[in-house]
This record gives sequence, structure tokens and C-alpha cells, in this order.
Amino acid sequence: MPRAATSRRTLLRAGAGVATGALLTGCSGERLRTPWSPDPSTDPQEARATPDLPLLEDARYRVAGYRDLLAATRPSGDARQLARTLDDVWATQVERLDLVLQALRGGGVQDAGAATSGAGDDAAATSVVPTELTEVGRRVREDLAAMLEGVATSTSVHRPMLLSLAAQHLASAERLGAATDWPPLVGPTGTAAVPVLARTRPAVFALEVVTARSGGEERERYEDVLAPLRSVTRTLVTLAGDAAPVPPLGYDLPEPLADAEQRLTLARAVVQDVAPAVLSVADRAGSDVAQVESLLRLVLEADLWADRLGVPEQPFPGMIQP
Repeated sequence: MPRAATSRRTLLRAGAGVATGALLTGCSGERLRTPWSPDPSTDPQEARATPDLPLLEDARYRVAGYRDLLAATRPSGDARQLARTLDDVWATQVERLDLVLQALRGGGVQDAGAATSGAGDDAAATSVVPTELTEVGRRVREDLAAMLEGVATSTSVHRPMLLSLAAQHLASAERLGAATDWPPLVGPTGTAAVPVLARTRPAVFALEVVTARSGGEERERYEDVLAPLRSVTRTLVTLAGDAAPVPPLGYDLPEPLADAEQRLTLARAVVQDVAPAVLSVADRAGSDVAQVESLLRLVLEADLWADRLGVPEQPFPGMIQP
């Protein structure tokens, strides 16, 4: 007698307990976030001794410069709203960086006017003042090498912040029409890939379910995220090698997922779990720029996936902002 086909419902109830619990936690709103936030150090001596000060100053200088470039544009329609959103996000980044820098300088406050005029002078000295948003995106993308160097030479204290910041900037460049041409992923490898797989695998499963239960434009929206997420997950399995755990048959999902709002809530939750997992293994890349570049790409892609699902833009993707 032929074996009865396993139902989708049964698969939803199967799977490893740890992974199932992780997904349920993600759906409850208590999602994993990197246990680090852009807060200044509470130890003045440690803060003054950190070698990250010039790296954070460079990052602050760059983002202030992006705001100056954005101010020189005259967008209209939907582009105007995008420009306003990015300016708000970048303004928040400057505020947080200023707080961190103030602590690292031992409580001293740099003259805000001097810092702002520096970024403005740099933009004014450029031979071509950008008038199109695409040009702003290209200028942001040109800083990729500096971003990678900053992350690769940073300490564990500020690396997640610098990585998150760079990912947001390059994701913004892509939204402005200046996408980065990324090399193939080379990291994270071995056991460092496992925490990321623990988030991308259930995300793929959840998106497969909501895609199957939707149609029309809603279905296309999920498919736009599901295809690249599947590809990334397959690559991570290869990079993890023998460290990759055997995938469970399925995961518990919040039923019934009967309407579009429930499906979208789930899709957003699982996709937003990816970037924090990447940031949690940022230190494993060491000073290897190629490894850092792969981690940067993963955080950026997770940010873009969230954007496609309508998640509001975050100043520090994958991180708690106090």
C-alpha cells in the first residue's frame, strides 16, 4: 500500500525545536538583535583608549557629506519623498555618531559648526555639483573601499555599527540608482555561517508558505525576495561546509495566515532577522577585507529585502537604536 503524502500542515509542525523556537520568537516581535547598540562606552578610560575614534570620525564626515550632496538636488514626485527619507535617516546617523564621538573624546564636544562646514566645503570644492539623485548614489558608492577599510580595521566594540552604517549607505545608493557590483560571497565560513543559516533557512520556508497562499501583486512581492534569499541560503550552506546543520523538515508558523496583513507581518519579521545574525558574526571576519565585503553585502541585501516588503528604513539596519 503506497505511503500517504505528507501534508503541508504536518511539515509546518515538524522540525528542530531550537529552530522552531527561533522563528516563533521572530514572529512575536522579540526578534534577535545584535547585543550592541550605538551607545557610547560607560568607561571613560576605555573610551579614550579606543583606536576606533578616527574611523568613526571618518564615517561621520562621510554621512554629513552625503547630506550636503542630497541638499544640492531638486527631486520631484516619488524621488522627493525618497530624498526626504534618506535625509532623515542620515541626520539620525549623524546625531548618534556625535554622541559616540563625544564619549570617545572623554566628554569633549567638537564644534558642530566646524564639522558641518568641513563637509560642506568638501562638497563645494567638487568640480561637479550633483543635481540628480543618481549622482548622489554614485558618490556614496565611491566610498566603498573606505567603508571596507574602516570595518576591517575596527575593534569589536564598534564594528557592528560601522558595518551596519556602511550597509545602509550602500543600500541607499542602490535605491538612488547606483547599485554596487558585488563579487561572489566568500563568507562567513564554517561555524561563523551557522547563525546566519539559522535565520535564512526559516525565512525561506516562511516566504515559501506566504507565497503559496497569495496571488497577483502580493505573490510577486514575496517572490522578489524569496529568489535571492534562496540563493544566499544555498551559498551559505556551501560556505558552512561540514559545520552546516541538517535542515529540519519545517518550522512552526503562526496560523492561519489567512489574510494579506498576517502574511506580510510574518514575511517582514523573518526577513528582519537576517541582518542581526550577520552582525553577530562580524568579528569572525577579522581584517580580511574580502570577508568583510561579503558580510557587508549580506546586511545590505537584508536591508533591501525589508525595503521591498515595506519595512521603514532604519538608520542602523539589524541593530537596536536606543
